[in-house]
Amino acid sequence: MPELPDVELFRRRLSATSLRRRVVSVRGSDRRLVAPLAPKTFARKLNGRRFVSARRYGKYLFVRLDKGGWLALHFGMTGDLRYVRRGAASPAFARLLFEFADGGRLVFADRRRLGRLRFVADTDDFIAAQRLGPDALSGKANLRVFKATLKTRQCGVKSALMDQGAIAGVGNIYSDEILFQAGIKPKRSARTLEDKEIARIFRQMKRVLRTAIARGAGSEQLSERLPPSFLLRHRVKGGKCPRCHRPFRTLKLGGRTGYYCGHCQS
Repeated sequence: MPELPDVELFRRRLSATSLRRRVVSVRGSDRRLVAPLAPKTFARKLNGRRFVSARRYGKYLFVRLDKGGWLALHFGMTGDLRYVRRGAASPAFARLLFEFADGGRLVFADRRRLGRLRFVADTDDFIAAQRLGPDALSGKANLRVFKATLKTRQCGVKSALMDQGAIAGVGNIYSDEILFQAGIKPKRSARTLEDKEIARIFRQMKRVLRTAIARGAGSEQLSERLPPSFLLRHRVKGGKCPRCHRPFRTLKLGGRTGYYCGHCQS
């Protein structure tokens, strides 16, 4: 699933290629992607408009439109955002194409069709309505707030990190990395963590996410760009810990598989 680093990279990609360019057509027939609007209605609302700026919050990307309002994009499990030059082929699983006057296209691709696009009047109102916690890289996600959040969660620390109502932006994959770097087992009860352990997790959350963004790495794509000491470089079935070289252990959480080192994490 695209997480905060992925969506930040999508934001930068869109900002570098697609701002201030007029949309001349919107192509796509996936009703689930733009519901409750019909695809033709969605296209009509965007034709002739320009993307003015882009903002990321947690796993959401917001694109401001020139005549007011925003387009909110959520990437589901397999969503991707690509810019394609005139004459080039669109990526696989293209679901929605924004075509610009020069023939270039911004493409929303999604293999599992779980992504969603919505028109919203105000991003802050939308964030509040979704009950999202502070963005993991924002100033509002400070140590005091982070500590208070974990201390009130009656679940394992991995689940707490993945709770978008607590901290927005971290999912299954980057919670594995954060806890590996902090040396904390994912099943540890969040309420039993000592203050120094919470501080360690907090520091690693900021460091890991910033490192991924700086290196242009996502959750599952381009993980080879991460440092060799990162779990994500070795996060595969049969993978081994880059520190002690013991095989990773796995756990199931909400149908998703997490990875950790039973020796290096306590």
